[in-house]
Amino acid sequence: MNSFRHDCNERCKSNVLKLRMKYGAAGYGVYMMLLERLAMEPKLCHDMDYDALAYEFQVSADLIRHVVEDFDLFIIDLDTETFSHEELTAQFATKARRAREEKTLDEFIERRLESEQWVNNIATMYKTIPERIKALTQSAFRDRVLSTYTFLPSPSALSHILGNLIRETFKPDDE
Repeated sequence: MNSFRHDCNERCKSNVLKLRMKYGAAGYGVYMMLLERLAMEPKLCHDMDYDALAYEFQVSADLIRHVVEDFDLFIIDLDTETFSHEELTAQFATKARRAREEKTLDEFIERRLESEQWVNNIATMYKTIPERIKALTQSAFRDRVLSTYTFLPSPSALSHILGNLIRETFKPDDE
């Protein structure tokens, strides 16, 4: 994950406030650096090698241990000796779902445009060229679906949405 969101009031959350009361801005800085480090990990967890993290962050291993273990900010898995962050993991799950849905949408578009007969029939019906139908489907349709829907609609609903967009954009031959 290249980036992650965090609440602009993160510093005011109860557990983070306790961390700041004890370790000040330095503790908060370590906390945020740990979140950044977790976001770089493929499984969004990191082993509890506090010495290596201390070297990377240029702080003491004890400070890192306290930030990870003492403020209930991280999920600690003693079996695997790793720690993770609940909100970061949930955020990644949402991003992963959205990426899968975008791929599914792209496959829907590709399948639709592979049918030259469909493209040509629509172009003829709306007195336009096939390239305009393809461009509308690849760009405006994709953008509309991704910006309007939190979850990807079913294939039949996608067909309906595409049909409506085509009707909005081009007037049929019989009008």
